[in-house]
Amino acid sequence: MTALSLAAASLPAQATEAAETPAVPEVGCPTADGRTVLYAGKTTASYFWDDGSGVNGDTGAPASGEPMQKGLAASPSWPMGTKGYVIYQGKKAEFFVGDRGPGVPSSSGVMLDLDGKTFAELTGGTWDSDSLTVEGAGGLGHIPVKYVITEWGKGRGKTGAPKPFSTGAYGVRDQAEPPPPCPTAAPAPSEESQTTASTPAAKAAPEAAAKAAPAQPLTPASPAPAEQAQAAAAAMAPFAGGQDAAGGASPAVPAGGAGTTPAAATGTASVQAVTPVSATGDPSGGDDAAPAVSAAIVVCALVAVGAKAVHSRVTRRPSGEEAQ
Repeated sequence: MTALSLAAASLPAQATEAAETPAVPEVGCPTADGRTVLYAGKTTASYFWDDGSGVNGDTGAPASGEPMQKGLAASPSWPMGTKGYVIYQGKKAEFFVGDRGPGVPSSSGVMLDLDGKTFAELTGGTWDSDSLTVEGAGGLGHIPVKYVITEWGKGRGKTGAPKPFSTGAYGVRDQAEPPPPCPTAAPAPSEESQTTASTPAAKAAPEAAAKAAPAQPLTPASPAPAEQAQAAAAAMAPFAGGQDAAGGASPAVPAGGAGTTPAAATGTASVQAVTPVSATGDPSGGDDAAPAVSAAIVVCALVAVGAKAVHSRVTRRPSGEEAQ
């Protein structure tokens, strides 16, 4: 098989590996299981197993006092009790800092010592408990990993990027700083935006109430009593022979002589039908008729006018007629 064929055959495997690699959230953001990412980075990891047996360079029990176990890791600088996980070729493994190391290799960039069983799972090998070595991993002793810190320990050590063992950072007492806010989280609504959002609703409420309220019909104002009296006087002016509303002389009921109506010649007063006048100008009468004008007053006025006409006729009779 040529080199080109080997490269082509490895492409699907690389694509599958990239697709299955767990995404590392940004610092300050939550992980898939709800933990917050406090710090993240990349380093080279080795493996060890210190159980006090003295086999294969065993230097004794872990510095934290915890028994050697799967998940216990050694760091040259992180505080004791720090927790997190590593990712290698799409595989994820949890760890906690329970020992110090690696020693000299840390000056060459090997900043994390994983336990042998975890290292075997990540590389696809098997753990040999007799020799305390990883078998079947192609002789791998160091692998590049991504690490994610989700909890800083309360013991001695320095938070942040790992430091070589030679710096002595493992002996300092560091105060962990709170993580920055997650840059991908939706910002909380500000007080100004809440006020702006509520203002249209507050303005719309009175408008909706005004639209829902039925329109009140307009009631015409009733005429004043003075206006009613003036209308009644204007209606009586033609019969009383006085002045009209404009101040001119109103024609009286005609007396005897030329142009006298037959009824006046015989001495009978001409009585015209009078319809009560409404103060609102409606000649139909009814409920709105002016209370100042009544039928009795109109009849009395007409009788008085007729009597005046008869008296005038008698006093103007010619003298010859008196002799007869």
